[in-house]
Amino acid sequence: MKKLYTLAGVLFMAGASYAQAPYMTNNYVYAPTEKHAPHAITTIDGRRVDEGMDREVYYSENFDAGFGGWVDEIQEGSVGFKLTDTGHENDPTNTFQIPVLETSTPTQWVLVDSDGDGTSYANPEAATLTSPELDLSDAAGSFVALTFEQFFAEWQPAETSDHCYVGISTDGTTFTEVEINEGVGREARPNPEYISWDITDLIAGSESSIWIRFRWEGAWNYGWQIDNIQIEDINESDLMIVDTYRTYDSGIVYSQVAEAHAAPMVIGAIIKNIGHIEQTNIKFDYVITGPDGSEVASGTSTESIASLNNSQQDTILEETGYTPDAIGTYTVEWTAVADDADDNEADNVAEDGHFQLTAHTMALDYDEGPAVEVGNWPLKTGEAYFGNLMTFQTPDVATAMQVMITDYEDNLGEQIKVAIWEFPEGGAEWTLVYDSDDHTIVEADLGNMITFDLEEFDVNETSTYMFCGYQYSSGPQPIFVRQGDIGFNNVQGRDDEFNNRGFFDRRAPIIRVRLFEGEVGVAENEKEYFGIYPNPATDAINVSLSLNDSENTVVRLIDITGKTVEMIQLGAVNGSKQVSLGLTNLTPGIYFVELNGSNGKQVKKFVKK
Repeated sequence: MKKLYTLAGVLFMAGASYAQAPYMTNNYVYAPTEKHAPHAITTIDGRRVDEGMDREVYYSENFDAGFGGWVDEIQEGSVGFKLTDTGHENDPTNTFQIPVLETSTPTQWVLVDSDGDGTSYANPEAATLTSPELDLSDAAGSFVALTFEQFFAEWQPAETSDHCYVGISTDGTTFTEVEINEGVGREARPNPEYISWDITDLIAGSESSIWIRFRWEGAWNYGWQIDNIQIEDINESDLMIVDTYRTYDSGIVYSQVAEAHAAPMVIGAIIKNIGHIEQTNIKFDYVITGPDGSEVASGTSTESIASLNNSQQDTILEETGYTPDAIGTYTVEWTAVADDADDNEADNVAEDGHFQLTAHTMALDYDEGPAVEVGNWPLKTGEAYFGNLMTFQTPDVATAMQVMITDYEDNLGEQIKVAIWEFPEGGAEWTLVYDSDDHTIVEADLGNMITFDLEEFDVNETSTYMFCGYQYSSGPQPIFVRQGDIGFNNVQGRDDEFNNRGFFDRRAPIIRVRLFEGEVGVAENEKEYFGIYPNPATDAINVSLSLNDSENTVVRLIDITGKTVEMIQLGAVNGSKQVSLGLTNLTPGIYFVELNGSNGKQVKKFVKK
């Protein structure tokens, strides 16, 4: 099992924790001039705990009408809790802008703006926000939790520290506190993050007189945004699957894998106890469904979590031993189980249907949520590589890369290219092994995929590769796009000074790789079963076959994404035969003709003009 975390909402960085690949590091220089560098923070849409469950609420405050009786006090320095409807006082000249809390009641909320209101990273700050006396007599005998929405990102030089505390008191003077946000950094913080703290035992017998306190200690940090404070009931016994993972042996979360590189699936789940009582012997059941809707693998995790108290979570990873073998989409379903029966089984189940076995495409991105521009990357110069890590199960040949770009008209005329970096097995550093010619962005490119022909670039099964887009410093607007939900640590890059940079975000750059299956072309001792002409082609491509008693013969026309555009079932073929594939409805670009029969499978590339 991975490290045990306490308190709701703390995220487990799964990608690199499991992977053995040489992931690039994230370099930080803790100096004031670097505080707002754009390799600072990105945000994740959505929460990792479902706050929308049917709960009885005993107290709530959304600050839309003011402090509501809460008292803000400054104990040291000049920074305290304040009301806001705009968030941090960002300096517009900074390349890193602190996001606004994406609260569900956005009229007004509470903010500690540490560096906006502070004076120096050497000047200590201390402040509290304390509720009025609350009468929670209606909650007597119930299991209850203190919940709230927050956004917090820390920038912590060695000379200073910051701490966020939440406390409960039954006399208004002595508070029992828990610390949250410790060591979370500024990478991929949820926005908003939903925090839940079981306070049942702390207020038992004193429900008529309760106080809540938020306490801040820091010095010229970023700050803390809080909203929608509630005291609500919770179940006695309640597990939840907070997040799931589906990786390969490299730890990379692919959305598309070429069939020649299929590998046993590794799946995982973060399971959290959001009920009052301790849960023991926690596992998950899983079912993998294939492209035809049938069950292809199932079981129960061999690893288990011994116990979890309220608000604790832990991670289980399971090597399923199942290797996808049919082209199409696969779905994985997890169900958390434990010794005790669960009061709310609905949140014990999670599903991931974003894995495809393809003919020739490798990708990490997938269509979930909006495609988002790369705004906080690269560094201030604007010049950098930006891409995805990939590994391969067997030697192969990459023939093309696709890169999605934004639709900003200001980028017309800007130049981009693609590149490939390699980290060989046992190597000491990354090496630039492919650098394409520049491509000038034209109007037809905006908001679309751009395809770069790699001709034939050999990859092997022992190296790790980074397939990148590259932009120069002159671009007036963000150029690259990301999408999906890949976990953490897979998005990587190098800046203008060729320093390694990790970009911690759940979305993947839309940068895809096209492969031939196995060796490309025809070896000297291998018979060539078909040819295509003309190449390039405009209206049609002719396929000339020469086969020896081939059964179940199929000719497929495939686009650069691996999608079958046209398929011709020829059945039994013995001798020479010619077929024609129409191209008039296809957009210009790179396509493939695949011949598959009992004589074997072969693939040839052509260009549609």
